[in-house]
Amino acid sequence: MKASAVRHRYRKGIYFLNLVLFIVPLTYFGYRPALRYCASLLIVDEPIKKSDAIVVLAGGEPGRPWGAADLYNRDLADYVIVTRDQVQPEEAELVQRGIDLVDGRGNYIRVLRGLGVPNEKIVSVEKAAGDTVSEMQQIRKLCLDRNWHSLIIVTANYHTRRARMAARYVLGPEFKFAVSATPHGGLNSREWWTSRSDIRTFLIEFEKLVAYTLYIGPKILARDVWTSRGDTNPSSSLLGSPNSYSMWPFSSFSWLRVGASEYVVLLKCCRGRTG
Repeated sequence: MKASAVRHRYRKGIYFLNLVLFIVPLTYFGYRPALRYCASLLIVDEPIKKSDAIVVLAGGEPGRPWGAADLYNRDLADYVIVTRDQVQPEEAELVQRGIDLVDGRGNYIRVLRGLGVPNEKIVSVEKAAGDTVSEMQQIRKLCLDRNWHSLIIVTANYHTRRARMAARYVLGPEFKFAVSATPHGGLNSREWWTSRSDIRTFLIEFEKLVAYTLYIGPKILARDVWTSRGDTNPSSSLLGSPNSYSMWPFSSFSWLRVGASEYVVLLKCCRGRTG
């Protein structure tokens, strides 16, 4: 074998060995920061200040009203709003049979009372909500009736980014709000991959966040563009309005068609700005 061929094989071997020595420690020591970054994609925790009311988003976790009670006791709002989960068919049947069930809202109210929130300061949304966007719509209606325009929205940490997106979409510029992650419970963002329940929570929430981004994201972007242009086109206003939410849920890919139409309007608005 020629000396040049031996040197070539030797160099390839050295390159491969260096690659292995680089990848192995990088994989071993680097996967944790990468997975923690993935969790950070779900989580936001905004600065909060004195507001008209604190909103506890439904979800059944006692940590949510616990976090809301902490904020109330810090005198950051005068009222706490609780919402109602959609009643499942089996729950409705049990109630019809005379069985006294305590729903998620009932448990929330018990936690709030137990942690020092007076009953007269707890405001309940009576109409049930099936998801975060419809929940925000009910909250918006209640706040407009009471002339409240600043809110602190409390939810589990893994739900905060999607909740902020829904709030920005539904509440719009009429409201000032901040989304706060309750410190009680939620996703262990530093080691979520070590728990089966946290892995399941992460995967489900990440899927929902992607769906919200594809559906709501272009609507918010398009609305911001035509608002800055003073666009009064009825079709533009309709596409950017939370009322167009009637296409939900994501059946038969209808959400994808609506998202595409938003991008079309957005492109028209951008062309109008540069034309």
